[in-house]
Amino acid sequence: MNALEPLDRRLAWSLGIGTFLLLLFGADSVGFTRDEGYYFKAARDYGRWFDLIFSQPSLAFSQAGIDANWSYNPEHPVLMKSLFALSDILFHRSLGWVSGPTAMRLPGMGMAGLAVALTYVLGRQLFCRPVGLLAALMLLFAPRFYYHGHLACFDSAVTALWVAVVLAYVNRGDSVWGHVRLGLVFGLAIATKHNALFLPIVFGLHWLFCQRDRLSLAKARLRLPPIPWWVLAMGVLGPLVFLLHWPYLWPAPLERVSWYLSFHLHHEHYPVRYFGDGLWEPPFPRAFPFTMWAITLPLVTLVAATAGVLAQARESLSALWHGVWDRQERAFLLLATALFPPLLIAGPKVPIFGGTKHWMNGLPLLLIIAAAWAWPHIQSLGRNRRPFVLAIAALMVLPGAVTLLRHHPHGIGSYSELAGGIRGAANLGMERQFWGGASRQLLDQLNREAKPKARLFLDRTNLDAFKAYQEIGYLRADLRFARGPSRADWGISFHQPDSDWVLSHLRQSGFKPVAAVEVEGVPMASLFKKEP
Repeated sequence: MNALEPLDRRLAWSLGIGTFLLLLFGADSVGFTRDEGYYFKAARDYGRWFDLIFSQPSLAFSQAGIDANWSYNPEHPVLMKSLFALSDILFHRSLGWVSGPTAMRLPGMGMAGLAVALTYVLGRQLFCRPVGLLAALMLLFAPRFYYHGHLACFDSAVTALWVAVVLAYVNRGDSVWGHVRLGLVFGLAIATKHNALFLPIVFGLHWLFCQRDRLSLAKARLRLPPIPWWVLAMGVLGPLVFLLHWPYLWPAPLERVSWYLSFHLHHEHYPVRYFGDGLWEPPFPRAFPFTMWAITLPLVTLVAATAGVLAQARESLSALWHGVWDRQERAFLLLATALFPPLLIAGPKVPIFGGTKHWMNGLPLLLIIAAAWAWPHIQSLGRNRRPFVLAIAALMVLPGAVTLLRHHPHGIGSYSELAGGIRGAANLGMERQFWGGASRQLLDQLNREAKPKARLFLDRTNLDAFKAYQEIGYLRADLRFARGPSRADWGISFHQPDSDWVLSHLRQSGFKPVAAVEVEGVPMASLFKKEP
C-alpha cells in the first residue's frame, strides 16, 4: 500500500468538490424520475420526525410517532432519505438557498463526488497517483454514472460506499481501530442500499484466496485458518449501525428486517428492451450486464478494462500456481470487487431493470483496473515526455466527456461508439428511457399552451414528481395531475416497453402528437394534445 501525501488529499478534495459543482451546474435540466418522487415524499415524512424530536421527543421515540413518520417506503434503508430530509430542512426551509427538490438532490451529488474522490484514493494507494487520477476522471465522465449522480436516489451513494468499504478493508491493518472503522463503514453501506450486503462474501473469497496455503485436509475434513477479526467487526458493527440508523425497525426489528429482505429476494420485474426484445419475465440473458457495460462505456475505457481484467486474472492465476504475493492478492481483490456486482446481476432470475445502475458499484474498481493497465502503456507511448504522456492520458478521458456533453441530460439512455451512439442503439432495439426523467424538456411547452387547470398525464412521472416540478417552478401551479390518459387533456409517452400501451391509447383516443424530446434524432419522450 502506498501512503497518501498532502498532495493526494488536496487532489481527492478537489475531485470530490469539483464533481459536486459540475453536477449541481447541470442538475437544472435533469428531469425528476419516478423513484425520486417516492423519495421526496419519504424525506418530507422523515423530516417531520426530525422536527418532532425537538418539539415532542417522547412522542418522536414512541411507536406511534415512529410508525406515523417512518412507515412510508420501507423497501429501502433510510441513510440517504434521511440526508435528503436534513438537506431539505437546512438548505431549503432554514436558509432558503435552494428549492426543496434541489436541496433533496444535494446529498446524492455529494455522494457522487465522494465516489470520484475515493476512487482516486484507492487507485493511488494500490498503484500510483496517475492511476488514481485517471480512474477517477474516467468515472466522473462515464455518462451513466454522471447522470445518476444528479438524482435523489441511492445508486451513486452505494457506489461511493462500496469503494469506501473496500478502502477500509485494505487499510484495516492489525489495529483495533482499523477493524472498527471497517465495521462502521460497512454499516453505513448497508444502510444505503442492499448491494453492500454482498461485500462480506467478496471479502471472504479474497480471504480464502490469501489463506489458501494454510488450508488443509485432515481425515477428510477441511481445516480453515482462524477466522479473521474483520469478520467480527463487519458482522457485529455493520448490523448494529443498520439497526440504529432506521427508526422504523425499532418497534419490531426481526419482523421488519425480515420483510425488507424478503422484498428484495422476491423483487418484481420491470420490462427492459434488449436488442429488440421486450424482456418482461426471467430467465434473463446472462450476458446482459456485461453487454450493457460494453455498449455504454467509452470504447477506449472498454478496451483498457478488458485488457486490465485479463492482466489481473493472469496475476491471480499465477499466485494460485506459484504462491502468495502481495500483488496477486491485490489483483484478486480488484477482480472480485469489480466483477461480483455484474456477475450477481447475470443470474437469470435477478431483476435487470434500470440500465446499468444495479451493478454500478463495481464500476470504480473496474476503472482502477483499466487505469492500472493503461498507465504503463501511456508512459511508453509518450516516451516518458510529460506533454505527450498528458496528451495520451487526456485521450483516455475525452471520449466519455464528449459523449456526456452530447447526451446530457438524457444520460440514462446514453450509448457509446460500440453501439453507434443513441441512434445506433435505437436501431439495435435497446432501452432509451427508464421512468420519466425526459418529461422535463416538455414542460415549457405545456406551461405556454395548456389551458388553465388543464389535466396532464405524464406517464411514469408520478404525482410526487409532478408536485416537485410545480414546487420548483418548472410547471404551472394550476395544472392538474391525471392518473390515466383517458382523463387527460395532454399526455406524455416515454419510449420504454411498459409505456407502449400509453402510446397506443393516446393515438386511439384522439390525441395528436405535438412535440418530442430527441437526442441524435432519436425520440426519448413524446408530447400529445387531445383534439376537440
